[in-house]
Amino acid sequence: MTERKPIDDDLLVRLHHGTAAERAELEALAARDPDIRARLTDWQRQDAAIRALYGPVAEEPVPHRQLRLFDRPARRWPRVSRIAATIGLIALGAAGGWFAARLAQPPARGADLVAEALQTHATYSVEVAHPVEVPATDEAHMIRWLSKRLGHRIAPPDLRGFGFQLIGGRVVPSATGAAAVMMYEDDIGRRVTLFVTRESGQAETEFRYSGNGAARGFWWIEDGLGCAVVGDLPVDTLRAISVSAYHDLIDA
Repeated sequence: MTERKPIDDDLLVRLHHGTAAERAELEALAARDPDIRARLTDWQRQDAAIRALYGPVAEEPVPHRQLRLFDRPARRWPRVSRIAATIGLIALGAAGGWFAARLAQPPARGADLVAEALQTHATYSVEVAHPVEVPATDEAHMIRWLSKRLGHRIAPPDLRGFGFQLIGGRVVPSATGAAAVMMYEDDIGRRVTLFVTRESGQAETEFRYSGNGAARGFWWIEDGLGCAVVGDLPVDTLRAISVSAYHDLIDA
């Protein structure tokens, strides 16, 4: 049997961002290849996150004080072409800085949620004797306890495919009430924390990223829950773990 040649990533990206016919071709490929399907699903989620993050701000008008830089009569400037180009670059830089500042600001509750998650990880991930209150050896009790305190059924995602084993859970305070915390550890001692709170009445979000020193996290709000996955890991690895945790949580 002839071994099928792997499809080049550049081609897959071109199809993903191509015409309707090209996107349909990619869907057909994904239907036959689980690896392509996994990559396509990840790209689609990233696209949705980018639209959620950039879409509303991109539609806002640029502030008048920055637009005025373009409105000055050219006759007032010597060496018009050179200076106009310089002014244009300055104006674009100013507008870009304004957009970047707006985009870097998560929703008000989201900022609190990720700050709580990062602080919880920093506090308990360094603990040797008591990183959790209920160990994974008593997982059934841990699930009942965390679900009761959270007021919502919750079960620990399975992260063994990424080399992380559940070591247990605990309850910590949050601005919206009790928060459930589940901690994982790999063979070299790196730890990942899943932080979950009730967020009734909060607008849903796509995946968002936040970093604070060595620790970084991906977080989201959906179906009345606010969730954050935090760890000192490469961004791509943490993103993959977060996507897996998200699917496990919604299927629980």
